[in-house]
Amino acid sequence: MNAAAIVRKARRIRFQVKPGAVSMLAGAYHGARPGVGLTFAELRAYEPGDDVRHLDWNVTARQGKPYVRRFVEERALVLWLVVDVSASLRFGEPGRSKADRACQAAALLATAAIQNGDRVGLVLVSDRIEAELPPGGGPRHLARIVRALVATPACSRRTSLTVGLARLRRTARRAFIVVLSDFLTEEPVAVWRQASRRHQVVAIRVVDPREESLPNAGFLQLEDAELGTRQVVNSGSAKVRATYAKAADNRRLAYRRWCATAGVTSFEISTAEEPIGPLIRFFTGRTYRRGGS
Repeated sequence: MNAAAIVRKARRIRFQVKPGAVSMLAGAYHGARPGVGLTFAELRAYEPGDDVRHLDWNVTARQGKPYVRRFVEERALVLWLVVDVSASLRFGEPGRSKADRACQAAALLATAAIQNGDRVGLVLVSDRIEAELPPGGGPRHLARIVRALVATPACSRRTSLTVGLARLRRTARRAFIVVLSDFLTEEPVAVWRQASRRHQVVAIRVVDPREESLPNAGFLQLEDAELGTRQVVNSGSAKVRATYAKAADNRRLAYRRWCATAGVTSFEISTAEEPIGPLIRFFTGRTYRRGGS
């Protein structure tokens, strides 16, 4: 991944998040209610119940009655990126595999968030946690995230995204969680529903076009990347191609049903295009809703 290109593209991404997904930290997101922060909101006459520590004594002396300073409480987003690094993500052309697109999307989101003054954490998961970086900000932390995305080897071939989610469930702060995977394995609904009640969770499904339609290329040997099992199919058969496409449709429907049941926002990106365009459309083109794509 070209770091300079990622930074340029990431500047075009802006986050739209629920109020509950932000933490009470100094940063770029401002809450609607009054509080103690760095951003001055207004100066107004004192009312019973106001904090006397906010009295502006100079204005009070000039006006002959008490005035208080009102501030807007500053908040910052805590973004957690959960990236699937299991064997099934390695499917695809070099530079455009599902793993490549997932890492590119994660790097773009991390760059956009950190440039916006937010903190980003990273969990690389197979059926165990392969690597983890706690939330942080600044150029050095972003460099560590990008380095982890491109240089962390996965030791296990299997997938269990819940393992990564269990780590995030231990955090006390509400967060914005983005999960990047092909979602080929069945995930327990109850665990994800519990997480989505506290955090804002987006599930980004990465799909390769060849997983959805089989080319007419005669006999092909297909291999399950995680189980290692192989099967020879006749792609010249219209019935075989139709069955293959139907299975792909069923996977998409199962993924969307799972998202809706778990209260997770669903979104898909294809390896056929760079992720910057879909991410911009998703995060800035509209306000997305839970359980929908």
